[in-house]
Amino acid sequence: MPPSDGYLLDTNIASAVWDAQSPIHESVRSRLASSAALIYVSSVSIGEGEYGLGVSPAIDAERHRLYRAAMDEYVILPIEKHTAQTFGRIRAGLFQRYATRGRRGRLKEKYVEDLVDSTTGKELGIQENDLWIASTAVEYNLILATFDKAGGMRRIVDVASYTERTEFWT
Repeated sequence: MPPSDGYLLDTNIASAVWDAQSPIHESVRSRLASSAALIYVSSVSIGEGEYGLGVSPAIDAERHRLYRAAMDEYVILPIEKHTAQTFGRIRAGLFQRYATRGRRGRLKEKYVEDLVDSTTGKELGIQENDLWIASTAVEYNLILATFDKAGGMRRIVDVASYTERTEFWT
């Protein structure tokens, strides 16, 4: 098990680290380099990165190669049984807090992306992949680093009671 003094990067931060042409690449890499903590990424972030490369054929092959090489610099944490159990607990908590129920008590929403704020009627901005990434951070007790300070990740870590172990970077 990884030590609990490490960071788990959300995909939005990891992508900035991996893409040398990102406008925030140097500042994010510098921030990570100044920390003595170990850095980890979720296998979900690897999948999201591969997806991004797959739908960006106009980006030259060398940039793709460099991006993939940068992904290999970090320890990748897999989704395992304990991750899935944590995921199920947090996902159930999100539905208990935000889902609406029909006449017979059944949940109307089936996907976290469908959850809305009952007061405003706005979508919560929760994505299934963010739920997996947060579940990985919780499982390994790693600090979750994310740029998603106003969106779904905040709601996820709130329900998971993990806000004290989450850093919302700017």
